[in-house]
Amino acid sequence: MSHSTYNMIWTEAQGQLNSLLTQELPAQPSHSEKDRVVFFQRLVTLYVSYVRIFKQLEEAYDQMVHPQKRRVIRDVLDGVMGRVLELKNEMVEKEFSEYHYMDDVIQDLKLTPADIEIPIPRYFRNEQNRVLQEKRKMLFHILKSMGMVEKPKALGAHPLNFEEAIKLIQLSERARQGRLRAKFMREIQQDGERQRRTKDRGLGLTVINHAAVHIQKVM
Repeated sequence: MSHSTYNMIWTEAQGQLNSLLTQELPAQPSHSEKDRVVFFQRLVTLYVSYVRIFKQLEEAYDQMVHPQKRRVIRDVLDGVMGRVLELKNEMVEKEFSEYHYMDDVIQDLKLTPADIEIPIPRYFRNEQNRVLQEKRKMLFHILKSMGMVEKPKALGAHPLNFEEAIKLIQLSERARQGRLRAKFMREIQQDGERQRRTKDRGLGLTVINHAAVHIQKVM
């Protein structure tokens, strides 16, 4: 996809985020919800919405090239991930369980369970790989300075004893004889094929000659 596509994804996610912030921080403070079921449904709806925004921002951040835009998206992405964790923690406290029934909300929003799965951000893996590589290099230099890094030994040819040499020679000789036998059988087969074609060709000429003589006699 082009850069304009990811700009559109970013713009759409930002618009949805602004709408959610307006709902969570209204100009006039709303009354507290006393119905536990309604309150939990509201939490689930917010959670699902933030997860969708997170996935959009993560995709835009991974594919965006512009450095200034990437910094802005990264800040927003970190904030959205923090809000997702806050909502998840609040849902666990209200339900006393880490597993929640969200089918009603998913169905109302016309989503699938895959739409609310939280993937590991790709930049997490990239950054962790760089950190691990730097740690390996640092550890290698420390061990090298302490003289604890062994130099790789040159791999030389293993000397053979008399029995191993005999077995190796026998194996090579069997392989050579096998190749010669296969070549001999192939030549015999080719000779037989040539003789058969020659015989068929001669038989065909004989039949043609007999037919010509017979026609001449009739005429």
